[in-house]
Order: sequence, then structure tokens, then C-alpha cells
Amino acid sequence: MKRTMSKLTAYIISLGLLVAACNPMEDIYTELDKKETPYVEKVELTLSDADYESMDGDVAANYSFSADEPADDYIPEFLEEKYPGLEYGSAALVTYHYSEGYPDLSAYTNAGYYSLSGDDYAMVSPVVEEAGYFSPKNPAGEFIPSILNASVSGAEEGDMYIVSYMYSDIEPEVTASGEKVVFEYEFDGNLGPFTSVDVLGPQDWYYREFGGTGYANMSGFSGGAVPNEDWLICPEIDLSGITDARMIVNQAVNYLGGDWDQVSILIAADYNGSDVSAASWTEIEPGTKPSGNNWDFVESEDMDISAFDGETIHVAFKYLSSSDNAATWEVNSLTVKGTEMTTKSGIIAEPVEMEDLYTYDSGWEKTEGAYYVKAIDYDEMGSPGAYNNFSDSDDPDNYLPQLLNQKFPYAQEADVMVVVYNYYSGGVSTRADEYHFTEGNWTKYDPVVERTEQYILTQYDGWVFDPTVMVTITSSDYQIIVDWVEANKGEDFIDSYGTQEFYYGAGAYYNNFDIREGNWDSSFNSWQDAVKEAIGEILLPEKFPDAVASVSGIAVKYEVTFATYDGTDGEHTWVFQCTSSAPDPEFVFLREK
Repeated sequence: MKRTMSKLTAYIISLGLLVAACNPMEDIYTELDKKETPYVEKVELTLSDADYESMDGDVAANYSFSADEPADDYIPEFLEEKYPGLEYGSAALVTYHYSEGYPDLSAYTNAGYYSLSGDDYAMVSPVVEEAGYFSPKNPAGEFIPSILNASVSGAEEGDMYIVSYMYSDIEPEVTASGEKVVFEYEFDGNLGPFTSVDVLGPQDWYYREFGGTGYANMSGFSGGAVPNEDWLICPEIDLSGITDARMIVNQAVNYLGGDWDQVSILIAADYNGSDVSAASWTEIEPGTKPSGNNWDFVESEDMDISAFDGETIHVAFKYLSSSDNAATWEVNSLTVKGTEMTTKSGIIAEPVEMEDLYTYDSGWEKTEGAYYVKAIDYDEMGSPGAYNNFSDSDDPDNYLPQLLNQKFPYAQEADVMVVVYNYYSGGVSTRADEYHFTEGNWTKYDPVVERTEQYILTQYDGWVFDPTVMVTITSSDYQIIVDWVEANKGEDFIDSYGTQEFYYGAGAYYNNFDIREGNWDSSFNSWQDAVKEAIGEILLPEKFPDAVASVSGIAVKYEVTFATYDGTDGEHTWVFQCTSSAPDPEFVFLREK
């Protein structure tokens, strides 16, 4: 009975196994299907909108990384989740958006505003003052810096102003309205508006009359010659609007002894009304003057003082005497006259308002690399001219590229221009955008650029950034080599166009290395040696002056792709390694890929 039960038990067990074996290994395969088999691979991917949205922070909102949200903080975790089956040694070449940030244009948007006045135009000339505008013969840029220097006080380095002025292409025509007496005074009863300034000695200028003729009198004689310095100064004389200014003096001099230094007629445009020593005086010497030894009054000729046209001046009579000699000087009258200029009726054009940016840098100068949109520009654009501003309905980017094409028809590749304009959004404000000239077109600066970086999967640290730099040599890069050869090897190695050199074989026009014999120097054993030196010792140090030898302990390599020509076009990718960090980075050739 016991043996029988043992056989029965074995039978039942065997039957169970048979039933279970009706679908062999099915459960095992199901488990294996749930797992990926580890493998080593190099993958390439460009992040999609959905990829950015799967990340945190501003990256999801802006669809880009930045200095505040670096790619290294996000991509390793992203790759770990996306490729769980990859084994260490794998690499991922990731292309993503990176925001470099907008340039600081606050100096433009916070610029002050200065509108030229009539007094400002008067600083230029009587013609410009009368017309009230600049013209081709009197360009604004020639005069505005000096106007700002005189009119804007307390300017500091970097200060910027929007300067408004009037301009016309039509020159104003002017004609003389005739002679005008600007100042005339004959002494009668007293010194009148003249001021006596006593610098030295007991004597002063005073009024005197003899034989019915009045005059201002000065003598340093009092019981003998006495040292004196005394000035007689006329009131302020405004020569604005006057050309060909002249002066006439009626005077008598006695006891001069031939020493004309005792009596001098002076003019200054900077006399402050009190300190004669602080002014810059110019002596005006008449050709017609008294003999110096009698009491006869002699009227001078029309003395030319046109050097002071348009200025505000003072005329002074300066008397000197010494213990050896003391003349007597009598001044009867002073007349200042000139030609007054007026604009002919109907000749003044209808000027337009113009506005330009000026920056203070040890003096005012027109701002380089910037353009302020003027009222006339808005008018030519159509709709923005209604209120001389842009708005939500008039996007500036729909107009400014065409405006820049008109204003700068000879723009060159990579030129940069800051455009300053008015914008309405609940109120008018000043805005500024940076435009770049690229491939024949002006485009608004976009801070988002495309970057491609490699990440590698390590055994212990997971995905880490691989700092390998991908470089494709372009025309401007070849030109760097050409320029270096010209500066260091001489013009004999440069073609007549300045775009091809024959020491390494680099050519900016054809964008390649010409590796045919005779197009690189015979001091090299091969074209490869020539190109290795050109890239490793010339191009990479110039192009990457801040290069470092390692990042996070990983050596930095440069994969350089370039074109060659040996009768047919070729392409090569060589790997260099930075072996010494900035400020004097060094690069060595490793291998060809």
C-alpha cells in the first residue's frame, strides 16, 4: 500500500509538470521583454518642443537653456530617461537652443533730449541764425558737438542725448540789409555807460570838456610822472547777426614821448565785467592816429574787428604810465558798426525736424553704430507716420529692415546697428533694438542660438558633458590665417586680392586649403604638416583665446572640419586637444577622424 501511494504521488507530480509545459518558457520571455539589453551606441538628437516642456524651470517656458538655466543641469537626466538601455561608453550628440541674452541698450532708451534753440543756431553763423536750420553747406554734425559742449553742463562719460534740430536741402540765400551802427557813444557831461577800472596808481579816468568838446581823460602826471594802470571799458556790445564788424575811435594824445605802449585799444569776448586780468584781450591798433605830441583829435579809419563777428564783446582803453613818462589820453567817441545780414523774402525753405543721437566721450560726438528714427522716416513708412511711433498694430520689425536698407545701402556682412524708436503701448516710450546685417539682409538680433554638444555615459557618474568643440572652418576663419601670414611671413606669400596665402595654402575666397604642391611652403614635409600648424598654432588660438585644457576633469578636444583642393574637392575632420589653458592656449594634433 505504501509503495502504491508513492507511485501515485509521482504520477500526479509528473502530470502537473506536463500540463505546465504546454506553453514552455512563455513566462521567462515575458520578463525578458520588459528589459532592454544594454548596448554601446553614439546617438544624435535635436531637442523638440516636447523635450523642453518635459523639463523644469524657465527652460520649459522659453524652449531654450541659458546661463541661469545651463544645459548641463538638465540634459544628463533627460538622456538617462530617454536611453535607459545604453551602457557606459555611449555618447549622445545633442543639439539645443541656447539664449545668450539681450544686449543692454538702456543707454539708448534712457537718453536725454535736447532741442536746439535760436541761440544755438546763432553760434554757427548769422545766416544759420536767421534761417533757423542747417543745410548741406552748414551740416548739423559739424556744429552740434560744439553747441552741446557750450549748452549742456555736467555731462559725464557715456551720457547720451537725442538732439532735435531743423534741416533743409535748400541753402538759405542772404543779402546785406546795409550798414548798421551797433554801438555809438560820444562823451558828453560824464563817462556815460563806460566803467573805469583802477588797477594801479592814484589817478583814474574822468570826464573833461574843453572848447565845447567833451571827452574821457586820463593822465598819470601829478607834480611829476606817477605809475598807473587804468582801464576805461565800454558796455557789452552784441554783434549777433553782424558781419564785417568795424570800429572807429576819435582820440587825442599828448606828452607820449613816442611810447605808444602807454595807450592801447583792446577787445575781449570773455570779459566777466569785473576782472580785467581774467579776459583774453586782443589789441586793435589804428592806422590813423594822433601824433602823440598835441591836443588835436584824430578819428581813426574803420578798424577791422570782423574776427569778433557774431560775438558779444567789450572794448577797453588801457592806460599805462611810469615814473619816467606819463602821457595824457583823451577819448572823444567810440563807434562800432557792421553789415547786418537778413534772409531774402521767400528764400527760406520749409525745413523738417531731424533727430540724431550724440554721446559724451571727453566731448560730444555723434553716436556710432546707432540710428534714431526721425519724424520724416515715420511719414515715409505710411501708417506709423500718423503719430510718429510704432505700436502693436505697427510692428517695428515690419518696417525697420527696409529703413536700414535705405539709410545704409553699403552695409557689410556682420555690421551691427542699434535702432532707437518711439513705441506706443498705453503711452509713448523710447525703445531700442539691435539689428545685424547677415547674408544681405538686416534682421533683428535673436539671442537664441543653436548649440551642439556631446555627452558621454560614464560608469560611475552617469551622463556627463563632453566638452569636445565642433569647428567647421568658414571663409572668415581662412582669412584669419591669410592675415596672419601677411603680417608674419610677408606680402610675398599673399595673392593680389588679399584672400589667398601660399605658406599654408589657406584661401578665404575658395574656402579651402589648396594642397597642391607649390601652394604651401617647401619647409613643410607635407601639406598635412602645413595644415596642422595653420590650424593648431594660428587658427585655434585666435578663434578660442579663452580655451581651457579640461572641463570637469575631461580633456577638451576640438573636432575641426575643413575643405581641401588637390584638383578635386575634399573634406577632412581632424581632432586637436587643448593642452594649455588661456591666456595662451596651446593645441596639439591628435588624429584624423
